[in-house]
Amino acid sequence: MTRSSGFLLLLLAGCAAQAPTPAGPERVSTVALPPTPDGMIEAGTLAVRTRVEPRVANVLLPLDSAWAALPDVYAALGLTGAGVMDEAARQFGVGPVVLPRRLNNTPLSRFVDCGSTQFMANADSYAVRLQVSTQLVAEGTAATRVLTVVEGTARSREMSGNPVTCTSTGELERRIARQLHRAP
Repeated sequence: MTRSSGFLLLLLAGCAAQAPTPAGPERVSTVALPPTPDGMIEAGTLAVRTRVEPRVANVLLPLDSAWAALPDVYAALGLTGAGVMDEAARQFGVGPVVLPRRLNNTPLSRFVDCGSTQFMANADSYAVRLQVSTQLVAEGTAATRVLTVVEGTARSREMSGNPVTCTSTGELERRIARQLHRAP
């Protein structure tokens, strides 16, 4: 066995030992379909199913300590109104809430991508409705896996229309994990 194949086997064994990552919640959106001008297709609706996968990080903090610190982490990041979503599953979060153009003096476009106009990112000018949830899972006795889902939509403040879907940039999830890592 070569040295590199031995390393690959160790890497695969380490990955196999981890507990599976819980899948994110399934969302169902309905899209209205107009009829075609030639009349070949009638008007209708289409159900679109999506599943947002959580961003995963590990922190060197026992589960109970991470769980106790999570409310302070959310508050420090400006995610007010957060609370326990599921005590048994160790899930904590906020939303959906409509946020102003910034979160703790940071433009929302740093955290979510909601598309853009010619002049600026939609997240920095639209009304952004955001939901953030974090689930904690024990990784032995001294570490915790942090699974965070950030979901959002944005709607123009000046014009009517359908909201646009926002996708996470990963920055908010990284900040949650970093703040937990620094927790006492």
